Amino acid sequence: MVMKKFTEKIFVFIIIILTITTIFVGLYQSNFEKDAGNWNYNQLSLFSHQESNFTFAFSGDERNDEGNFKKMINSINTNYPNILFNINGGDLRSEATLLYNFKTDYLTPGTIAKFNKPVIFVMGNHELQGDPSGRIYKSIFGSPTYYNFTENNSYFIVVDNANGKSLNNTQMNWLEEQLNLSQNYKYRFIFLHTPLYDPSNDKEESSMETNGTGGAYALKALFDANNVTIIFASHIHNYYHGTWGRTPYIISGGAGAPAETGHSPNHHYIVVDVSNRGIDYKLIHY
Repeated sequence: MVMKKFTEKIFVFIIIILTITTIFVGLYQSNFEKDAGNWNYNQLSLFSHQESNFTFAFSGDERNDEGNFKKMINSINTNYPNILFNINGGDLRSEATLLYNFKTDYLTPGTIAKFNKPVIFVMGNHELQGDPSGRIYKSIFGSPTYYNFTENNSYFIVVDNANGKSLNNTQMNWLEEQLNLSQNYKYRFIFLHTPLYDPSNDKEESSMETNGTGGAYALKALFDANNVTIIFASHIHNYYHGTWGRTPYIISGGAGAPAETGHSPNHHYIVVDVSNRGIDYKLIHY
């Protein structure tokens, strides 16, 4: 009788653990279509989501990289072997059909270069060149092109604003829901390709549309109201940082793409240290 009760308790305990695990996995992968060809979904399953002290690398814009992207990957692999994961801000190649080559060159073992740690991607505007619906990008990296995941004390939200326009109502409603859920976490990180605003004097690259329900003005107010920790963007081939409203931002477009007109190349990536004590980030040139 005692053994039976003990066995029942063990069984209940196992059920509770499995339930908690299911809820947790559903949280950070909930809006992905789960299929074998979904790169981002599969990469998220390769690292722990329970670390309160961890490091990740952020980079973006490697189209027409002339070998610089390979240098960047090797720099990250060599100098930061203990990072948990990489996030790339998009514009992988100049047009959508070349994404197949990108997959062969950088996502397949034994080819030009490969990240040693998991890497997930944000959709860029060049992923829509020649393929406005993003069909090719989705076939490789997964759908939907906006998603969320967690890392113990941190909530990560990847936004798809690759077309530079206002977010549609579906994504805007999803974003508001994610930001509401993120209030249970210490840190909230937003990743998108196109900056809300262009801080450069050259205005070489366009920023988001400012007006509309999901435009830059609305997003800035939403991020401020939900105490977003940092916004990460790419699109502009340089490094900028500052605040939009009350929210800090980092623009990093130094993964190998040609320099802005009139500027020297600024090839770089960002290394971000996260702990219960705070956030620290470094600009790393290669």
